[in-house]
Order: sequence, then C-alpha cells, then structure tokens
Amino acid sequence: MVSSSVAIPPDEQRQVLGRAAGLLASAADFDETLRQAIAACLPALADFGFFDAVVEGEDVRRTCAAHDAPDVQALLAPTRWVRQDHPEFNLCALSSGEPALHLDTGDAWYRRIAADDDHLRLLRELAFRSMLTVPVRWRGELMGALTLFMGRSGRRHTDEHLALAAGVADVAAPLVANARLLERHRRVEAALRRSEERLRMAVDAGQVGIWDWDIVADRVSWSDRVYELHEMQAGSDPGGVAGFRSLVLPDDLPRVESALGEALAGGAPYAVEFRTPLSGGGTRWISTRSQLVRDGSGRPLRMVGASTDVTQRVELLAAERRARSEAEAARRRMELLAAAGERLAHSLDPEATLEAVARTLVPDIADWCRIDLLDENGVLQRKLAWHSDPQRSRQALELAMRLRAPAAVVGGMAWVVRTGRPHHGDFQDAQHDPATAEFTRTFGMHAHFILPLVAHGRTIGAMAVLQAESGRKLDADDRALVLDLGRRAALALDNARLFAEAQALRVQAEAANGAKDEFLAMLGHELRNPLAPISTALQLMARREPDAVVQERRVIGRQVAHLSRLIDDLLDISRITRGKVQLRRERVDLRAVVAHALELTRPVFAARPKPVQVQLPHGPAMVDGDFVRLSQVLCNLLVNAAKFTPAHGTVALSVRERGGWEIEVSDTGCGMPPELLGRVFDRFVQGRQDMDRRAGGLGLGLAIVRSLVERHGGSVQAHSEGEGRGATFTVSLPPSGASPPASPAPTPAPAGEPRGSGRILVVDDNADAAQTLAELLQVIGYDARTAPDADAALQVLKAFRPQLALLDIGLPQVDGYQLASLIRQQPEGQGVRLVALTGYGQESDRARALASHFDEHLVKPVSLDLLTEVLQRLL
Repeated sequence: MVSSSVAIPPDEQRQVLGRAAGLLASAADFDETLRQAIAACLPALADFGFFDAVVEGEDVRRTCAAHDAPDVQALLAPTRWVRQDHPEFNLCALSSGEPALHLDTGDAWYRRIAADDDHLRLLRELAFRSMLTVPVRWRGELMGALTLFMGRSGRRHTDEHLALAAGVADVAAPLVANARLLERHRRVEAALRRSEERLRMAVDAGQVGIWDWDIVADRVSWSDRVYELHEMQAGSDPGGVAGFRSLVLPDDLPRVESALGEALAGGAPYAVEFRTPLSGGGTRWISTRSQLVRDGSGRPLRMVGASTDVTQRVELLAAERRARSEAEAARRRMELLAAAGERLAHSLDPEATLEAVARTLVPDIADWCRIDLLDENGVLQRKLAWHSDPQRSRQALELAMRLRAPAAVVGGMAWVVRTGRPHHGDFQDAQHDPATAEFTRTFGMHAHFILPLVAHGRTIGAMAVLQAESGRKLDADDRALVLDLGRRAALALDNARLFAEAQALRVQAEAANGAKDEFLAMLGHELRNPLAPISTALQLMARREPDAVVQERRVIGRQVAHLSRLIDDLLDISRITRGKVQLRRERVDLRAVVAHALELTRPVFAARPKPVQVQLPHGPAMVDGDFVRLSQVLCNLLVNAAKFTPAHGTVALSVRERGGWEIEVSDTGCGMPPELLGRVFDRFVQGRQDMDRRAGGLGLGLAIVRSLVERHGGSVQAHSEGEGRGATFTVSLPPSGASPPASPAPTPAPAGEPRGSGRILVVDDNADAAQTLAELLQVIGYDARTAPDADAALQVLKAFRPQLALLDIGLPQVDGYQLASLIRQQPEGQGVRLVALTGYGQESDRARALASHFDEHLVKPVSLDLLTEVLQRLL
C-alpha cells in the first residue's frame, strides 16, 4: 500500500540543503560534483535520479544514482541524455528550461511518453510512481537539470519536494559552474599542449616567416609567410622600418620600439610579441626573434629574424589565466557559501539568524548590511543594521528607525520589496530623497546593492549590502554572491519564522488539548445523564412487573451497560496504558478470539496479496480473560506486523499449548535492531521509519498489548534476528481454571429481598432522572423527596430533614460542590450523609468530591446493587 507523502519539516529541509552544501564542497572534480549533487538528494527527495550537465555546446554529461538499489543503478548507467520536446509533458528541465512535477506515473503514463518499445520496457523496469525535474541555472545560463524519481519506497513527490529540489539546484549551481570551469580549463591546457605541438610542426613544415633588415640602407625583405602574417601582397615594398612600425598596433608600439632600441644598443637580442591589425577588424599576435650582425667596429649592419603567428597560444594563455582567476574566485565564493550554510543551519532563533546573515557579509564582502522584514500585517519593519563596530551598528539602526524613504523612491528598501527587483548603484550619483541622503551621508556610504528576500515564492523583506570606508565597489561576482546568500538568508529567516509560529501553535495545541479534556468530561456528563433515568426505569420495571417484557429489558440493559463502558473508555483512554482498565473475565476459547481479531483486521490485509497464515489447535484453547481485550491484543499485533512488512511479505499467527497457551504473531518485515528490542513495549517507542512515515502510529499499540496481557496474568516477548529479518511477538497466557460465574442479566427482583428505610433527598435538574430514582428508592423501602436546584434543596432540607442526600454535580447556578458546602452550614444539614451522583466520572472528579464534603461518589448510571450497598453502608 502507498501512503501519501507528508509535509517536510523545516529542520529536515535545512538538513538536506546543508548536506548538499557539504557534499558539493568536498567534490574534487566535475564528475564528482555531479555525483555529489545526486547523492545530496537521496533518499530524502528520491529513490533514484540523474543529473544532466552541459559541458560544452551539445556535449551533455549524465550522472545517475539509486539509493540502495544496484539493479536500478545498472538500468540507469547506460542511459544518455537526449533532448525531449514532448507535446504533452515537460519531461526534462534541460530541454524545456522549466521545472515540472508528475505526481502519478503509472503504466498508462509510461505508454504515453515512451519513445519506443525498449524505452517502455526500461520505464516499466524502473517502476517509478512520481518524478520531478528542475533546471540548474547560473547567472542566467541553463547549465543542466536535476531529475528525481520515487520508486520502491512507495512515496510520491509533493510541491514541497519540488521546491526543496529547486533549492538543492540553487546550492549546486555555482559549484557545478566552478567544476565545469575547471573542466574547461583542463581542456584548454590540453588544447594548449596540442597547439604547441602544432606550432612545432608548423615550423618544421616551413610555416615560419623570415625577414631581413638592412640597417644601413633601411631596406626590409620578407618571405611570403611574413606577407601573409600582415595580410600584404607578396613582393610589395614593406617600406623599411617605418613601414613595419605602421603595421604594429599602436598600444604595442612602445614595447616593440623599446626592444628594438635595446638590441641595437648592444643589449638583449630583439625578441618581442605584438599585435598587428587585420583587414577584418581583428588582430593577430606575432612573435618575432632575431640576430644582429655588426661590422668590425661594432656598428649594426643587418638584423635577421623569424616571425610566427602565436595568436592561438596567446589567447589560450589568456583564457587559462581567466579560468584560473575565475576558479579561485569561485573557490572563495564556495567557501563563503559553505560557511554561510553552516551558520544558518544552526539557528532557529530569528535574531540569531539575522546576525548570522550579517556576519557572513561583513566585513568580507561589504562594510554594512541592512535587513528589513515584513511583519504579519505586511508593514516593513527595520530589523538589522550591521557593522563591525557594534556602536555604529546601534546608531545606524536607531537612525533607520527614524528615517524612512517612501516606497516610490527607486532603489530604496521599500521600493525593492514592492517591485521584487534588486537595485545596484551609488548613493552619491543622485540623492533625491532627504531620508536616504541623511542616512548615507552620516555613515559615508556610497556603493550599494539591495535585493528582495524571497522564500517559498513569497517576498518577506529586503537586504542591502553597502560600502563605505573601505572604498570597495560591488562587481558582478560580488552581486552574484550576495544574491545567492540572499536566497539562503530568506529561507533561513522564513524557517526561523515558521519555527516561532510552530512554537506558538504548540502552545495553542496544549491549550486545545486541555479544552478537549474539558469537553470530553462534559460530553461524558451529558451522555451519562440520559442513561441514568433509562437504567433506573429498567430497574423500576423489574420490581413493579417482574415478568413483563423480560427479553426487551435485557436487551436495553445490555446496551446501557455497553454505552456506559464506551463512555468510560472515551473519558479515560490512558487507563489502558496505566494498567487500570477493568477486565470482564469469562471462560474464553482463543480460537474464537483469533477469528474475531482476523475479522476486525480484515480491511488491513484485504489489499495485500497474501492473507494471514493461521495455525490453530484442533480442540478448544480455553483461558480466563476478557474476550474484547484479548481481541484488542491480537488486533494490535496483527496491525503492527502489517505496518512494518512489505506487501509481498508474510504475516503468520499461531496458537499452541506449552504448559499454558502461546499466541505467536510473526512477520518477514523490516525487523528490529538489538537496541530496540528492550524498549519496544515502552510507550511512544517506534522503530526507524522511512521519510513518508508509511507505518505511522504514535508508539502506543505495543505498550497497550503488554499492559492488557499482564493484566491477564500473562507475558509478551519480542524477538528479531536484526534489521530486514522480520520480527516475532509471543503472548503467553495461563490455562483456564474453574469457570467464573457469568454476569447476571436483568431478572425480576426476588421476593422477600431486604428493604431499606430512611429519608433520602434526590437533587437533580434532570426531572426524569430525579423522579425515576425517587420512585425506585420508594419501591425498595426508602422515603424519598426531589429538588431541581440548590434553593429548592435547602427548602426541602428544612422541612423533610433527610438522613442522606444524593446530589447531582452539574446543577444550574449553584453546582453540587457548592450545595454540599451550603448543606453542611445549615443546622439541619449536620449529620446528613452526602453522596455525589453525577455524570462526571474521571478519577479527578471522584477525588474532588471526596475533598468537598461528600461521603461517596457514584457515576451515572449507577446499578441498584451498588446504590443499595452504599445506602446501607451510610445509613
């Protein structure tokens, strides 16, 4: 059976994102980064999945993983990414650029999306129940997609899974970009080595241009290759050294002339690289080296050299330097983001979370950090102004509380919240708002970047990073980092808000629980009140007309007793686990108990392919016990076995004689570790469950089993060979002794039974209850009077002088407790025995009654035998 997925608690979301940051930060190369991105999602977000990442152009690399399923891993390994533009479904965020969630992916869905029979066969073997796909973007570029599937766990994705997967994608994006950059750098290095090899081969093949400069005559001669390098017609006049100078890019000319002058002056040989402009608008890098020929006196005569095209090498080296610089910057960003994730993951206090955000930014990125948050009424409140100097921080927050820029001021905090757009600028460029001008002038602020804080699709405030005394700017990399931190900060702040709300809800829930207990007590009172006159009327009928409608009276009597017992269980369910439940023992055949329990649990096993395997003795298996409670024991054990056993597993029940009787319930389910066996019968103890809590429950079922079995004089034990190896529960019960007497059914009152005597006052606002009870008391020999409320009771007290009063507690205006005190204060009330006869039946109600002038406490409806025993004892 498949359970619906539940909401993901905020602390679990933080754990997933923190784990993702940690795993990704530890990745050494591109492939490991992709593997760690998948690993971070399993098993919290999926049973298996894959990460498709663009390496270069159409070169897409797929990395797949499955949680504890090597066979699924083997099925995924050969698959490759193919662009999917399905007319009905968004199957891959790398193809569409958009996220997608498919909640029910059964066989009909497989057939609709399958490209061919092989594809359909693969889908059926994977047998996933839902899937999601989210894009991975960095600075607007679609770099890949994360696609996740729920399969054997039986879970299904929800919108929260999609949002959390998008969060993981956001965490992974900068790290994947960095890893890809390093991968490209390695490719550049390989290309550079190949380029140098090609250069050597080119030289060997005669691709080097040769030139000769007659210094005395200032004539230059070039080989054809030099003409090609400068895009000139072969054989044309280069124009001497002046003509050569005209072919050098002006920015490089000073360096060329300096090298040439040094060589002519007797310094280092002329060797230089420069750019020459091309007709198409670009430039070409030329490397030239030469040897100088002098005459006997040392005067320069000729310079002979060779020139080659080194454009590709220079550009590759420049690309390498950029790649190294970007990789180093990405590493620093990664370390900062990891540190931020660590700080934010360890706080659920709003104030501590605000401080953690600010400490991440100041002073490493900015001189100041400002945060404003929307309150529950949508009003933007100043929450933080942070600087390395605490005194300046306090001054800035106080000033920010006093100064507020209108929402229409472009670039202000309120404007960013209203528009949802970040703003980057310099405060000194234009300051049309006096409040902003005063604030920034006071603290010398200039460069700023303000962004909205958005969590779960909702804007919760704005964050500003500002530069002041450091004089730093906020370049594109800084802003990208701040945006990333802003997303994380928004989630952390929203989680802190949710936690605070959850704490408030917990307080409300505790109050509601108290109200529930009060309601149940009132409910029991209101249910018992109509049962009391019914029960009393039955007893009156039995004494007035013993032979009339006997069968009907027995039916009504049984049902009244049954309803009373239900009310008792409703009002005091905790009695079961405290061992205070009252057993109704009789001689019971365990075979009948098993049959009843199987019938009660039939809906649980109806959807399973295998029924419960039952082995019973051929003859009776008699014990002394409560049939209903023993059935409850077996029901709890069977339901527990079904919860923790897969649908294809086996649940068995057997009854056998071993000195006494043993009932054994075994399964082939998930089993239990040794440390759990000793605690499994404690209250609120459960074995480890999957994220979807398919097994559910509060951990009370087995505690109830132990309590009820021990109340029957038996014992219960649990055994398991370990996790994944099933579990066995064995209930031992003593054999039946002499058959206990059966509970008597309503019968006519025997002739000549003892009759009472004495004056009794019955006070109850329920006229039927008061009148029938008074009539019953009169039938058995007592003189009885009634009163509907306290005033009438005090009047009857003076005139009637009762010896005993039966008082209802829930009286109008003056309750039974107050009335008991008033009676004790009257001269006529001295020596009157007081009995509380009420629908309030909790142990606390009895204790209160005995502490409030009452001699006894009885719960409606009361049996005549118990009432007679109390009256004879007190009168």
